[in-house]
Amino acid sequence: MNNGKFGFSTRARRAGSFLAGALLIATVGAACSSSPSSSTAASGGGASSGASGGSGGGAGGGGACGTPVAVGPKNPGGVYKTLSPDLQKVYTSYPDNLIASPWSTTKITAKPPWKIGYIAFAITNPYNQHVLDGLKAQFAKAKAAGLVTGDLVTNIPATMAASTGEQQISAIQQMVAQGVNAIILLPVDSVAEAPAIAAAGKAGVPVILADTPPAPSDTWSVSAWTQNQVQPDAGALGLIQKGNIVIVKGIAGNQNDVVLYNQKIANLKNCPDIHVAATLYGNWDGGTAKTVVSQYIASHPQPLAGVLQDGGMMAGVVQAFEANGVKVPVISGGQCGGGDLSWWLAHKDTYKTVAGCINGFQGAYTYFNVTLRVLDNKGPKANVLEMPITPITNDNLATFAKPGLPLSSTEEVGGPETAWCDDTCLDSYFNVTGPATAS
Repeated sequence: MNNGKFGFSTRARRAGSFLAGALLIATVGAACSSSPSSSTAASGGGASSGASGGSGGGAGGGGACGTPVAVGPKNPGGVYKTLSPDLQKVYTSYPDNLIASPWSTTKITAKPPWKIGYIAFAITNPYNQHVLDGLKAQFAKAKAAGLVTGDLVTNIPATMAASTGEQQISAIQQMVAQGVNAIILLPVDSVAEAPAIAAAGKAGVPVILADTPPAPSDTWSVSAWTQNQVQPDAGALGLIQKGNIVIVKGIAGNQNDVVLYNQKIANLKNCPDIHVAATLYGNWDGGTAKTVVSQYIASHPQPLAGVLQDGGMMAGVVQAFEANGVKVPVISGGQCGGGDLSWWLAHKDTYKTVAGCINGFQGAYTYFNVTLRVLDNKGPKANVLEMPITPITNDNLATFAKPGLPLSSTEEVGGPETAWCDDTCLDSYFNVTGPATAS
């Protein structure tokens, strides 16, 4: 990717201002008592070896600090064994059961043009808005090609307070009743919504999860997902090597947040000299992250060696340290935005980290084209389509970062809409290759 036609900020799953309460988890305590135990860390503070590849998990426990730790899949037999060696490496960062998608054998009888719906929680950041804008643009192209009809059917509440599992369950049921042929879903609560997703699937309506892994009980959805935290987290740990860190999580109860956090804990097993001093909730929102980290710094003057954040919150974390007059430590750059990349570029001579990100238009392209392929009976091989991205390091930062942007910038990482997963990339996840056709 390069800074091409798109520019904007954080990601769909990185929800904006949630509830300002419940900002801190009650795990703030003595750092030593919360440290994971594991094998000896490698000496030195260079970037992790895992930072050079895609977003696969990599080695198991027992490696050097900074090496991504494989966490799955739980069932290495079955569909996992049928995947290419390259895909198998990618899926080592998927912690749950990888199963054959029901849509690999269940044929969809509806013929084009199809009706497609989009359900999401409230739009609270530019990435969410650009996913919606991108989906509408993809819909218009597909309509011109005779693949879809009408308009994109949407259900997006105005506020996060109105964005609940119950609301989304009702939206799924309503869209199925309205005759929608497929639903793209950015879920609030994957676990609670799993029965509604299953009911839609049994009614012949596939649900495609937008960059969120399915709940363990969900066997019907198709997840278009990138575990783009693996390399940033492992790479940051490789740079930190020792000391106290803070983990800034996303939204409590969100399945993606669970997966991202568990990968961090797995990677920490290779870093016995790194101790988790506190775990905070930033709600995938820069402003909230700034608040909770500022509060922590103000009440805990002990120096921090680093921060692992679940994505989209690096700028807020940087602002928290700067506002408190404290040197900015290594912060994992998961789901980076234009502002934090620009800040990093300006401090490149003295600052190192690892990042990974896509923009909303790239997400929209992938979600929509996965949906069309499923409807066209291309047969997704698995229930989760884990698609890697290119990690960003000091070596390639200039390719992704735009100089001169403030930390508060609403720009995203640049690049064409196909930069995350183009048609060739998508082919590897389906039994039948090629994009959907109207014939």
